[in-house]
Amino acid sequence: MMDKFFTTLRAYCEQLRIPLISRETQAFLDELLEKKRPQRVLEIWAAVGFSSIFIAQKIASRWGVIASFEIWYPSYLQALRNIEKAQMSNITLYPFDINEIQLEDFFSQKFDFVFIDAQKSQYGDYMKKIQTHLSKKNTLLLDDVIKYQHKLDWLYSFLSENQLNYKIYDTEPGDGVMLIENE
Repeated sequence: MMDKFFTTLRAYCEQLRIPLISRETQAFLDELLEKKRPQRVLEIWAAVGFSSIFIAQKIASRWGVIASFEIWYPSYLQALRNIEKAQMSNITLYPFDINEIQLEDFFSQKFDFVFIDAQKSQYGDYMKKIQTHLSKKNTLLLDDVIKYQHKLDWLYSFLSENQLNYKIYDTEPGDGVMLIENE
């Protein structure tokens, strides 16, 4: 049932040119979620909810939950509809810019997995914002770091200043993801 849901939603997004994770990034994320088995996930920018729903269904069997943020209100509403269609109850979707709120007002527990696929020039800001909200063992996955490398100067400065190790994986022609693991 979920395969048909994802196929239909992907086709809809591709037809309307709505950005979402590539099939290759989805496959990488799938393997990573199986390996890491996170319980509390933070997603920065949900768009229409494709990746939120994908992550939620992967972690649902172990009572995992995902908190997802979407800044653009029409996308937020569409993501809510898609989450309802998918019948996912372990997603909480927020219509805010994560950089404009105090995370401690929303979350008392820390996240063990973060997926960022948002405004590329703000990746460093997002990283700075979430540092105190990460569990001791955590995994961060940042999408589109090869294609938009020219927008990531602040991210690389943040990583260097905080001595955070990372790996970049070519997941598709001309693009890939950044993986940061703190074990």
